[in-house]
Amino acid sequence: MIEFSVIQQPPNAPALAVGTPVWRTCMRQVAFVDDTCAIPSEVSAWHNEAAYAHLLEVVCGLHSPIVGETEVLHQFKVFADGLSTNQSNWRELCARLLADARKIRSTHLIGLGSRSYGSSVRRHVRDCTRVAVIGTGVLAQEIVPFLARADRLIDLWGRRAECSIAAPGLTYRPLGMPRATVAESAAIVVAAPVKAVVIAELADRYRYPTLVVDLRAEGQQDPPPPLAPTVMLADVFAEFDAVARETASRVAAATAAIAQCASAFAGRAKLNPSGWHDLCA
Repeated sequence: MIEFSVIQQPPNAPALAVGTPVWRTCMRQVAFVDDTCAIPSEVSAWHNEAAYAHLLEVVCGLHSPIVGETEVLHQFKVFADGLSTNQSNWRELCARLLADARKIRSTHLIGLGSRSYGSSVRRHVRDCTRVAVIGTGVLAQEIVPFLARADRLIDLWGRRAECSIAAPGLTYRPLGMPRATVAESAAIVVAAPVKAVVIAELADRYRYPTLVVDLRAEGQQDPPPPLAPTVMLADVFAEFDAVARETASRVAAATAAIAQCASAFAGRAKLNPSGWHDLCA
């Protein structure tokens, strides 16, 4: 069995050894070292089978702020591709990690749901070619990028005379403009703490509102008018809970698969001619 260790270090921590390959991300650094490297006693370390499992969890995105994200795998591939030909043992280790990571991701981690207002609204309006968003604050700024696509128009409504939010297909429309029909139909997304009467007034500008997504915290006390099928903030929170449960289940399955891969790696009989033993992260 190949023996090595993983030691977690911040990205800007001093290097443990000079001339060793180091994989750095915005969250951590991984230094690959041989058995002549002194491992600091104050850092957390994983050894042998646990070390392989830890690296695989990191490369699969299980330790990332967005669980299952792909950027960390890409970063690791770039690092592995940059290893020199005289670092064959490290190249072999990285190649195996990448192969296992791709298999685990394709089986368990592709298509994990996102828990954000923007992703939730995007799911609800996916069949709508025109969306009217009420609000120009932080919530609207988060949502608009999720709505932009080539075949969709976005009407952004606010009380300001002008607005700096921009996106393909977006037109800013002040709520105080003369009341006239803007379009035949649109989904309406309420992303500001306006009164229900304001929602009704804006809906008059569209002949056939197709959907209302009401993200107001006060929506239960001041419900929107019954214009069309309506998604309330409580419904969005229920979706977040469902996504969290699904994510936890799939991460648990991925973690079990990682343990199997680490066990298979640990049980592999192979000579180690170069004598490397330690992997510091």
